[in-house]
Amino acid sequence: MTIRASVIEFHGNLPRSDAQKGRIAMCRLPSHVLRFVALAIFAMSILPARAQEPVVQSYVFYVPTVDKVSIHVHRKAGAEPKKVPVLLIHGWGGNGETWDFPGRSVMDYLAVRGYDVYALDLRGTGLSDHPTNYFTIDIINRANDAVAVAQYIAQKTGRVPVVMGWSQGGVIAGLLAASDPRLAAGVGLLSVAPDGFSIPPDVASQVPAIVASGIDRLLLPPQITFELYFGTDPITGQPTISSDAFKIFVSPRFLEADSLNAVLEGASPNFFNAYLISAWPKIRVPALVVDGALDVLVGPARAQALFDSLTASANKQFVIFPRNSHAWFLEDNYHATVRVFDQFLSQFDAGPGGELSHNFAK
Repeated sequence: MTIRASVIEFHGNLPRSDAQKGRIAMCRLPSHVLRFVALAIFAMSILPARAQEPVVQSYVFYVPTVDKVSIHVHRKAGAEPKKVPVLLIHGWGGNGETWDFPGRSVMDYLAVRGYDVYALDLRGTGLSDHPTNYFTIDIINRANDAVAVAQYIAQKTGRVPVVMGWSQGGVIAGLLAASDPRLAAGVGLLSVAPDGFSIPPDVASQVPAIVASGIDRLLLPPQITFELYFGTDPITGQPTISSDAFKIFVSPRFLEADSLNAVLEGASPNFFNAYLISAWPKIRVPALVVDGALDVLVGPARAQALFDSLTASANKQFVIFPRNSHAWFLEDNYHATVRVFDQFLSQFDAGPGGELSHNFAK
């Protein structure tokens, strides 16, 4: 506790005799005031000192994948993180900065609570390697990016990380957890569709022309970005994200042109049938499924279907935020929604990590 000393100044001249003797003339205080002051001093003397806020330290490094792609990783942790490591995987069109949003940083929220937090840039995004041809990027080779980082974390810390992914990053997290429990001690499936993300009709109508153009990557315009990721609060009637925060979200630091292959796979039932419909029941580790009720890409019914498909999960949790959208942890009521991370992660104890080896193959 920080105690601020109060200084009471007495103005005027002291009696000459007292001043000459080096004494201070005391004002006579009522007895009830003196008793109050004495009690206050006693109370402050027995209160414990306020613990200093843990300092979050930031690190960056690179991890090579099996196909020799260099993956940029941002780590945040306190001086002595004692809780389970957490690997955060961003969605399509974003990068690792998604998790370190100004004033709404999931990384900071977890790091100050003792977690060892890692956020990667999937290939083709952020500071990871960018190919000359984005047609070479798909969800499966991005899953190998996450495998490499999960292995690195387990080998360096001796603990298997909890892997949490948002949107298409949640698809990747699900692939890891279903493939090998040595890759994920637990899994967070955040705004994830079990069988392919829905595309609003006005956006879907533009897809054929985009494909026919031959472009290999796509940057969504701000209006479509808002429609897909955010919404209107049903109680206040206001956007779920402030205009200032939205401007940051659509800035080049957070939103960038991304693989056309990857976004089409994310909306393809054929891709999910091939890789994920059979994968969800194989997840045996604790699982967290979260979505916003306003999410046009997933929505409560499909989030519930995903939760129901996790038939082998050791301990699964399901959360729907009624006033939130696809990017619920970045919206203006983030201070309420972000608590779901710590509530889920608090069940994990640090444990030894084994030697890991896995590669996804098409």
